[in-house]
Amino acid sequence: MSTQSWVGKLPEYPHPVASSISSRLMVELGMVTAIMAAAAAIVGGFLASAVFAVTSFIFVTTVYVVWPIARPFVNIFRGLILGIIENISDYIVDLSGEGGILSKFYEFYTFGGLSASLEMLKPITLVILTMVLLIRFTLSRRPKNFRKWDLWQGIDFSRSKAEARVDGSTGVKFSDVAGIDEAVEELQELVRYLKNPELFDKMGIKPPHGVLLEGPPGCGKTLVAKAIAGEAGVPFYQMAGSEFVEVLVGVGSARIRDLFKRAKVNKPSVIFIDEIDALATRRQGIFKDTTDHLYNAATQERETTLNQLLIELDGFDTGKGVIFLAATNRRDLLDPALLRPGRFDRKIRIRAPNAKGRTEILKIHASKVKMSDSVDLSSYAKNLPGWTGARLAQLVQEAALVAVRKGHESILSSDMDDAVDRLTVGPKRRGIELGNQGQSRRAATEVGVAMISHLLRRYENAKVECCDRISIVPRGQTLSQLVFHRLDDESYMFERRPQLLHRLQVLLGGRAAEEVIYGQDTSRASVNYLADASWLARKILTIWNLENPMVIHGEPPPWRKKVKFVGPRLDFEGSLYDDYGLTEPPVNFNLDDDIAWRTEELLRDMYGRTVTLLRRHHAALLKTVKVLLNQKEIGREEIDFILNNYPPQTPISRLLEEENPGTLPFIKQEQCSQVEHALVNHSKGEIS
Repeated sequence: MSTQSWVGKLPEYPHPVASSISSRLMVELGMVTAIMAAAAAIVGGFLASAVFAVTSFIFVTTVYVVWPIARPFVNIFRGLILGIIENISDYIVDLSGEGGILSKFYEFYTFGGLSASLEMLKPITLVILTMVLLIRFTLSRRPKNFRKWDLWQGIDFSRSKAEARVDGSTGVKFSDVAGIDEAVEELQELVRYLKNPELFDKMGIKPPHGVLLEGPPGCGKTLVAKAIAGEAGVPFYQMAGSEFVEVLVGVGSARIRDLFKRAKVNKPSVIFIDEIDALATRRQGIFKDTTDHLYNAATQERETTLNQLLIELDGFDTGKGVIFLAATNRRDLLDPALLRPGRFDRKIRIRAPNAKGRTEILKIHASKVKMSDSVDLSSYAKNLPGWTGARLAQLVQEAALVAVRKGHESILSSDMDDAVDRLTVGPKRRGIELGNQGQSRRAATEVGVAMISHLLRRYENAKVECCDRISIVPRGQTLSQLVFHRLDDESYMFERRPQLLHRLQVLLGGRAAEEVIYGQDTSRASVNYLADASWLARKILTIWNLENPMVIHGEPPPWRKKVKFVGPRLDFEGSLYDDYGLTEPPVNFNLDDDIAWRTEELLRDMYGRTVTLLRRHHAALLKTVKVLLNQKEIGREEIDFILNNYPPQTPISRLLEEENPGTLPFIKQEQCSQVEHALVNHSKGEIS
């Protein structure tokens, strides 16, 4: 039996399996190649036949059909071209002949019909010129993004000129609005609806369709409307009421329709019309006498525009998802049909901000400028009652200008004071210079009023305004001024009789100071304070009935008082009873004499107390007048410093012994902070 060893045996090449696979693959590739070649030959034959057939058809059609038809037209066209060339050449030969070009032009103008044609074109030219001027007028009133060559858009008067912001990019948020928290809370619901209208629709809640923002000018109505669009991020269409008024009839109503149509397409959206009283004033009606010239075509056009607005707000198609906002400061002029529920579902009164709101507004505007840390914004906000947001913004900007003018690195308290004086009283008057006598009289009057307020607060714990600063620098129409630090609002809402009597003493302090310093030689320097004192005394006795014991004056009931006529009086209306707010004479016919006597008695009593109080502080009064004449302006810190160093019954001889009675060893807190700031910067520079 034989055996074979497989160790070291080499494999066979080629392998039998690989050889069989390669042979089969080559056969298949050959078959595929043959099939593809046959298919290409067949397809190529068909394509060649089709191309030959098409070209043959085109050739036969062109030679035997098209050319016989087109040959007469080609001959005619060739004849015309040759005739025109021949006529032109003959005309050139004639022009170069006898008579010249001018004679030929004259013959053509006279006998060729050109003169008659120009006469016929005169009215057509006038019409074309009118159209050109109309288009030029339209282009002059185009919006900012208008293209001059887009004539169709220029002629389209009916298109509204609303300033549209697709994404509500007004740049204003509710964080930029301060001082009107009540209005912001009311409008938060609108923002929630604009962000999630499906949620409100699912619950069956109907949001306010129209919102009327009313309030005094500058209180932030337009700012609130922009904040709504900025918070919601929806399309915002902004227009003014006067933009709907045009020369052409029907343009206003067409613009109303176009504006609401654009808003409905992009809903949810916001439409805001500022100063809507220019558009929606009270309608007069069409049944007017022909002699009434007030009801003219312009009035009819305005009323037509208003009617279209009423239909869009609450018509057959109210445009669900469109919020309509309007702002006005004259609600009494609006038409009653516009104010009814369904059109304006919500009327929001935006009032002037209170002290807290004014502080927040000042902080917002102060964050945009470089304000010193020593400036107490709450103090300025408290002492500026009735100031709106626009006026407070102007105050900060004016203070910044004053700081730049004085060369300060940041806005200081003195810059804010100067800005307040410029906005309330006016700039400094350079052309007027008072003599020593005039300045002394003004200084004595202002110091007397200020010192009485300090003394009453110090010794009688009176709740009256404290003097903030005194100035004898002429500003605007005044020669001097006195600024008081205002109390809280509650003190003015519930004023008590002692507080009013103390304020009466403050008003009498100017005349009392003149009497203490100059004796009976008084002047008119305190006449304005005396007028306020007389009117305050009358109000204490008559209007407020704060007299003890109380006296009833026989007045008519308050609900019989009528609204006073606004405008020039045509004749003498009423009598002295108008001073008490009465429309009919009281039962007590001696009311004027009785009130005059009791007012005089009250004023005499308060004046005597004021003079006595100032005589006890005669030295402090004289010292304050001297310092004011020297420095031209002092603050309450200086007054308190003088009262502390010159107590009651201080002899006048002490002032005479002083070397410089007009100087005061007192440094303001603001000056100290400036010195400390300078020292800190200097020390940092040395360390570095």
